[in-house]
Amino acid sequence: MEYTELADYPLPAGRLTEWVPRVDDDRWASDSRGLSFTHQDHCERSAPGSWIGTVFEIHRRYDVEAVRSTIHAYMGRHEAFRTKVSRDAESGTWQRYTAPTDAVQVVDHAHTEPRTETQVFSHLHSWFGETVSPTAWPHFVLATIEPDDASRALSNGPGESFLLAFAADHSVMDAYSQIYAINEIDRLYAQALEGTDPELPEVGSYVDFSQSERELGDTLTSDHGAVRTWQDFLAVENGRFPGFPLPVAVERASTTDGPAAQSSISSWLLTADQSDAVNAACRAAGYNMQAGILAALAVTNARLSGRTSLRTVMPMHTRDEQKWAASVGWYVGILPMEIQLDSARTFGEALEAAAAAGSANKGLARMPYSRIAQILESTEIPRFVVSYIDLRFLPDAAQWQARKGRALRSNCHADDEVYFWVNRTLEGLNISARFPSSDVASTNVHRFITEFVAVLTAVIESDAGTDTVLTSVSQSVTVAAE
Repeated sequence: MEYTELADYPLPAGRLTEWVPRVDDDRWASDSRGLSFTHQDHCERSAPGSWIGTVFEIHRRYDVEAVRSTIHAYMGRHEAFRTKVSRDAESGTWQRYTAPTDAVQVVDHAHTEPRTETQVFSHLHSWFGETVSPTAWPHFVLATIEPDDASRALSNGPGESFLLAFAADHSVMDAYSQIYAINEIDRLYAQALEGTDPELPEVGSYVDFSQSERELGDTLTSDHGAVRTWQDFLAVENGRFPGFPLPVAVERASTTDGPAAQSSISSWLLTADQSDAVNAACRAAGYNMQAGILAALAVTNARLSGRTSLRTVMPMHTRDEQKWAASVGWYVGILPMEIQLDSARTFGEALEAAAAAGSANKGLARMPYSRIAQILESTEIPRFVVSYIDLRFLPDAAQWQARKGRALRSNCHADDEVYFWVNRTLEGLNISARFPSSDVASTNVHRFITEFVAVLTAVIESDAGTDTVLTSVSQSVTVAAE
């Protein structure tokens, strides 16, 4: 499973149909449940054209009414899709509105003429970007593409199949939601088309979770431990979040209109067997794969920058009850992460340092950072983010490759942000990254990823699995300068 931009996905040529939910104005009811602090902050700061989504193949015959029934059932299961918000112009307060399942209509618009691959991409890219917004409903739109004969022949896929792609605003969806959607929509389509039992779990409502997060955030004060921890973490860089350890910032003329679009890559780092070997080395030392990934990143940083401290921010899911496990919503918090390798001389000792850093602030992810930022009067946003997710055990994960499933994100504009998404799947270890579009940023981010792979490979090849020293000939490699 890769996490990329739509431009990196091999869309087929064929017949394109848009699917748009509709609710009549009189079916919306005022809802007293509050927005999560994360949701509110997103509504107030989100850039136009920002969205996340998913694309995959459904390996069954295409049926218009079955698609309509599937979308309706999917939205009925998840209240996040049936809620909208508006802001009072005078008070600045936010009000939520919700609609019942039976109020949702799913309208299709089939394009009469077949589209080429380029035309399909161009249309979806502009349509998703212009339609999806945190403050305009629907927050969720879909498209189906029935491949033409040439595209079907090139794909070597089943004789009866079609592509489904959707875009959603981040306020109602997170990475797990994007990926769970493949299994859930496919099973709901089989039910609509063939009457089979989808065998899907009961799910809770993200709107309920948002209210609980709101109540939790309202208990925070300036002397709360979570607030003090973030204050101390940000104080190291004068109130700013830590940046990528190598130069990436873009010097731009003051007359330039806003940040430039970022570059993006997706790369397979290790095979499944190699990933298993790294995991085995971590387990033998008493730690898990997440600690191994963080340790390897910290070692990479030490080799290339010469600094023994790696400072970053790590997203963590907040699905702390079973009812949230498969629920669609934005169940994500962030942790301040600082891995100190001062006394570490082997990879085993780096593992210990990484695990300690992860455990030090483990409970902080559930504390809404957006509320903490309000208390600290900070408007800063993360600049260097590292995410790690093990996706091997999600429902129907073994079928993702054959279905050509991929999580999507829109293009981002930023001058100094670097994001790494490291995913472990049944196929191996993948990294997706976005970073400033400059020669210096591209050189240093690629250099960092290459060295990261070298560290992981050294762990696999070492006799004890954990005796990789922190020094390396790689330290002599020149790091690109601004």
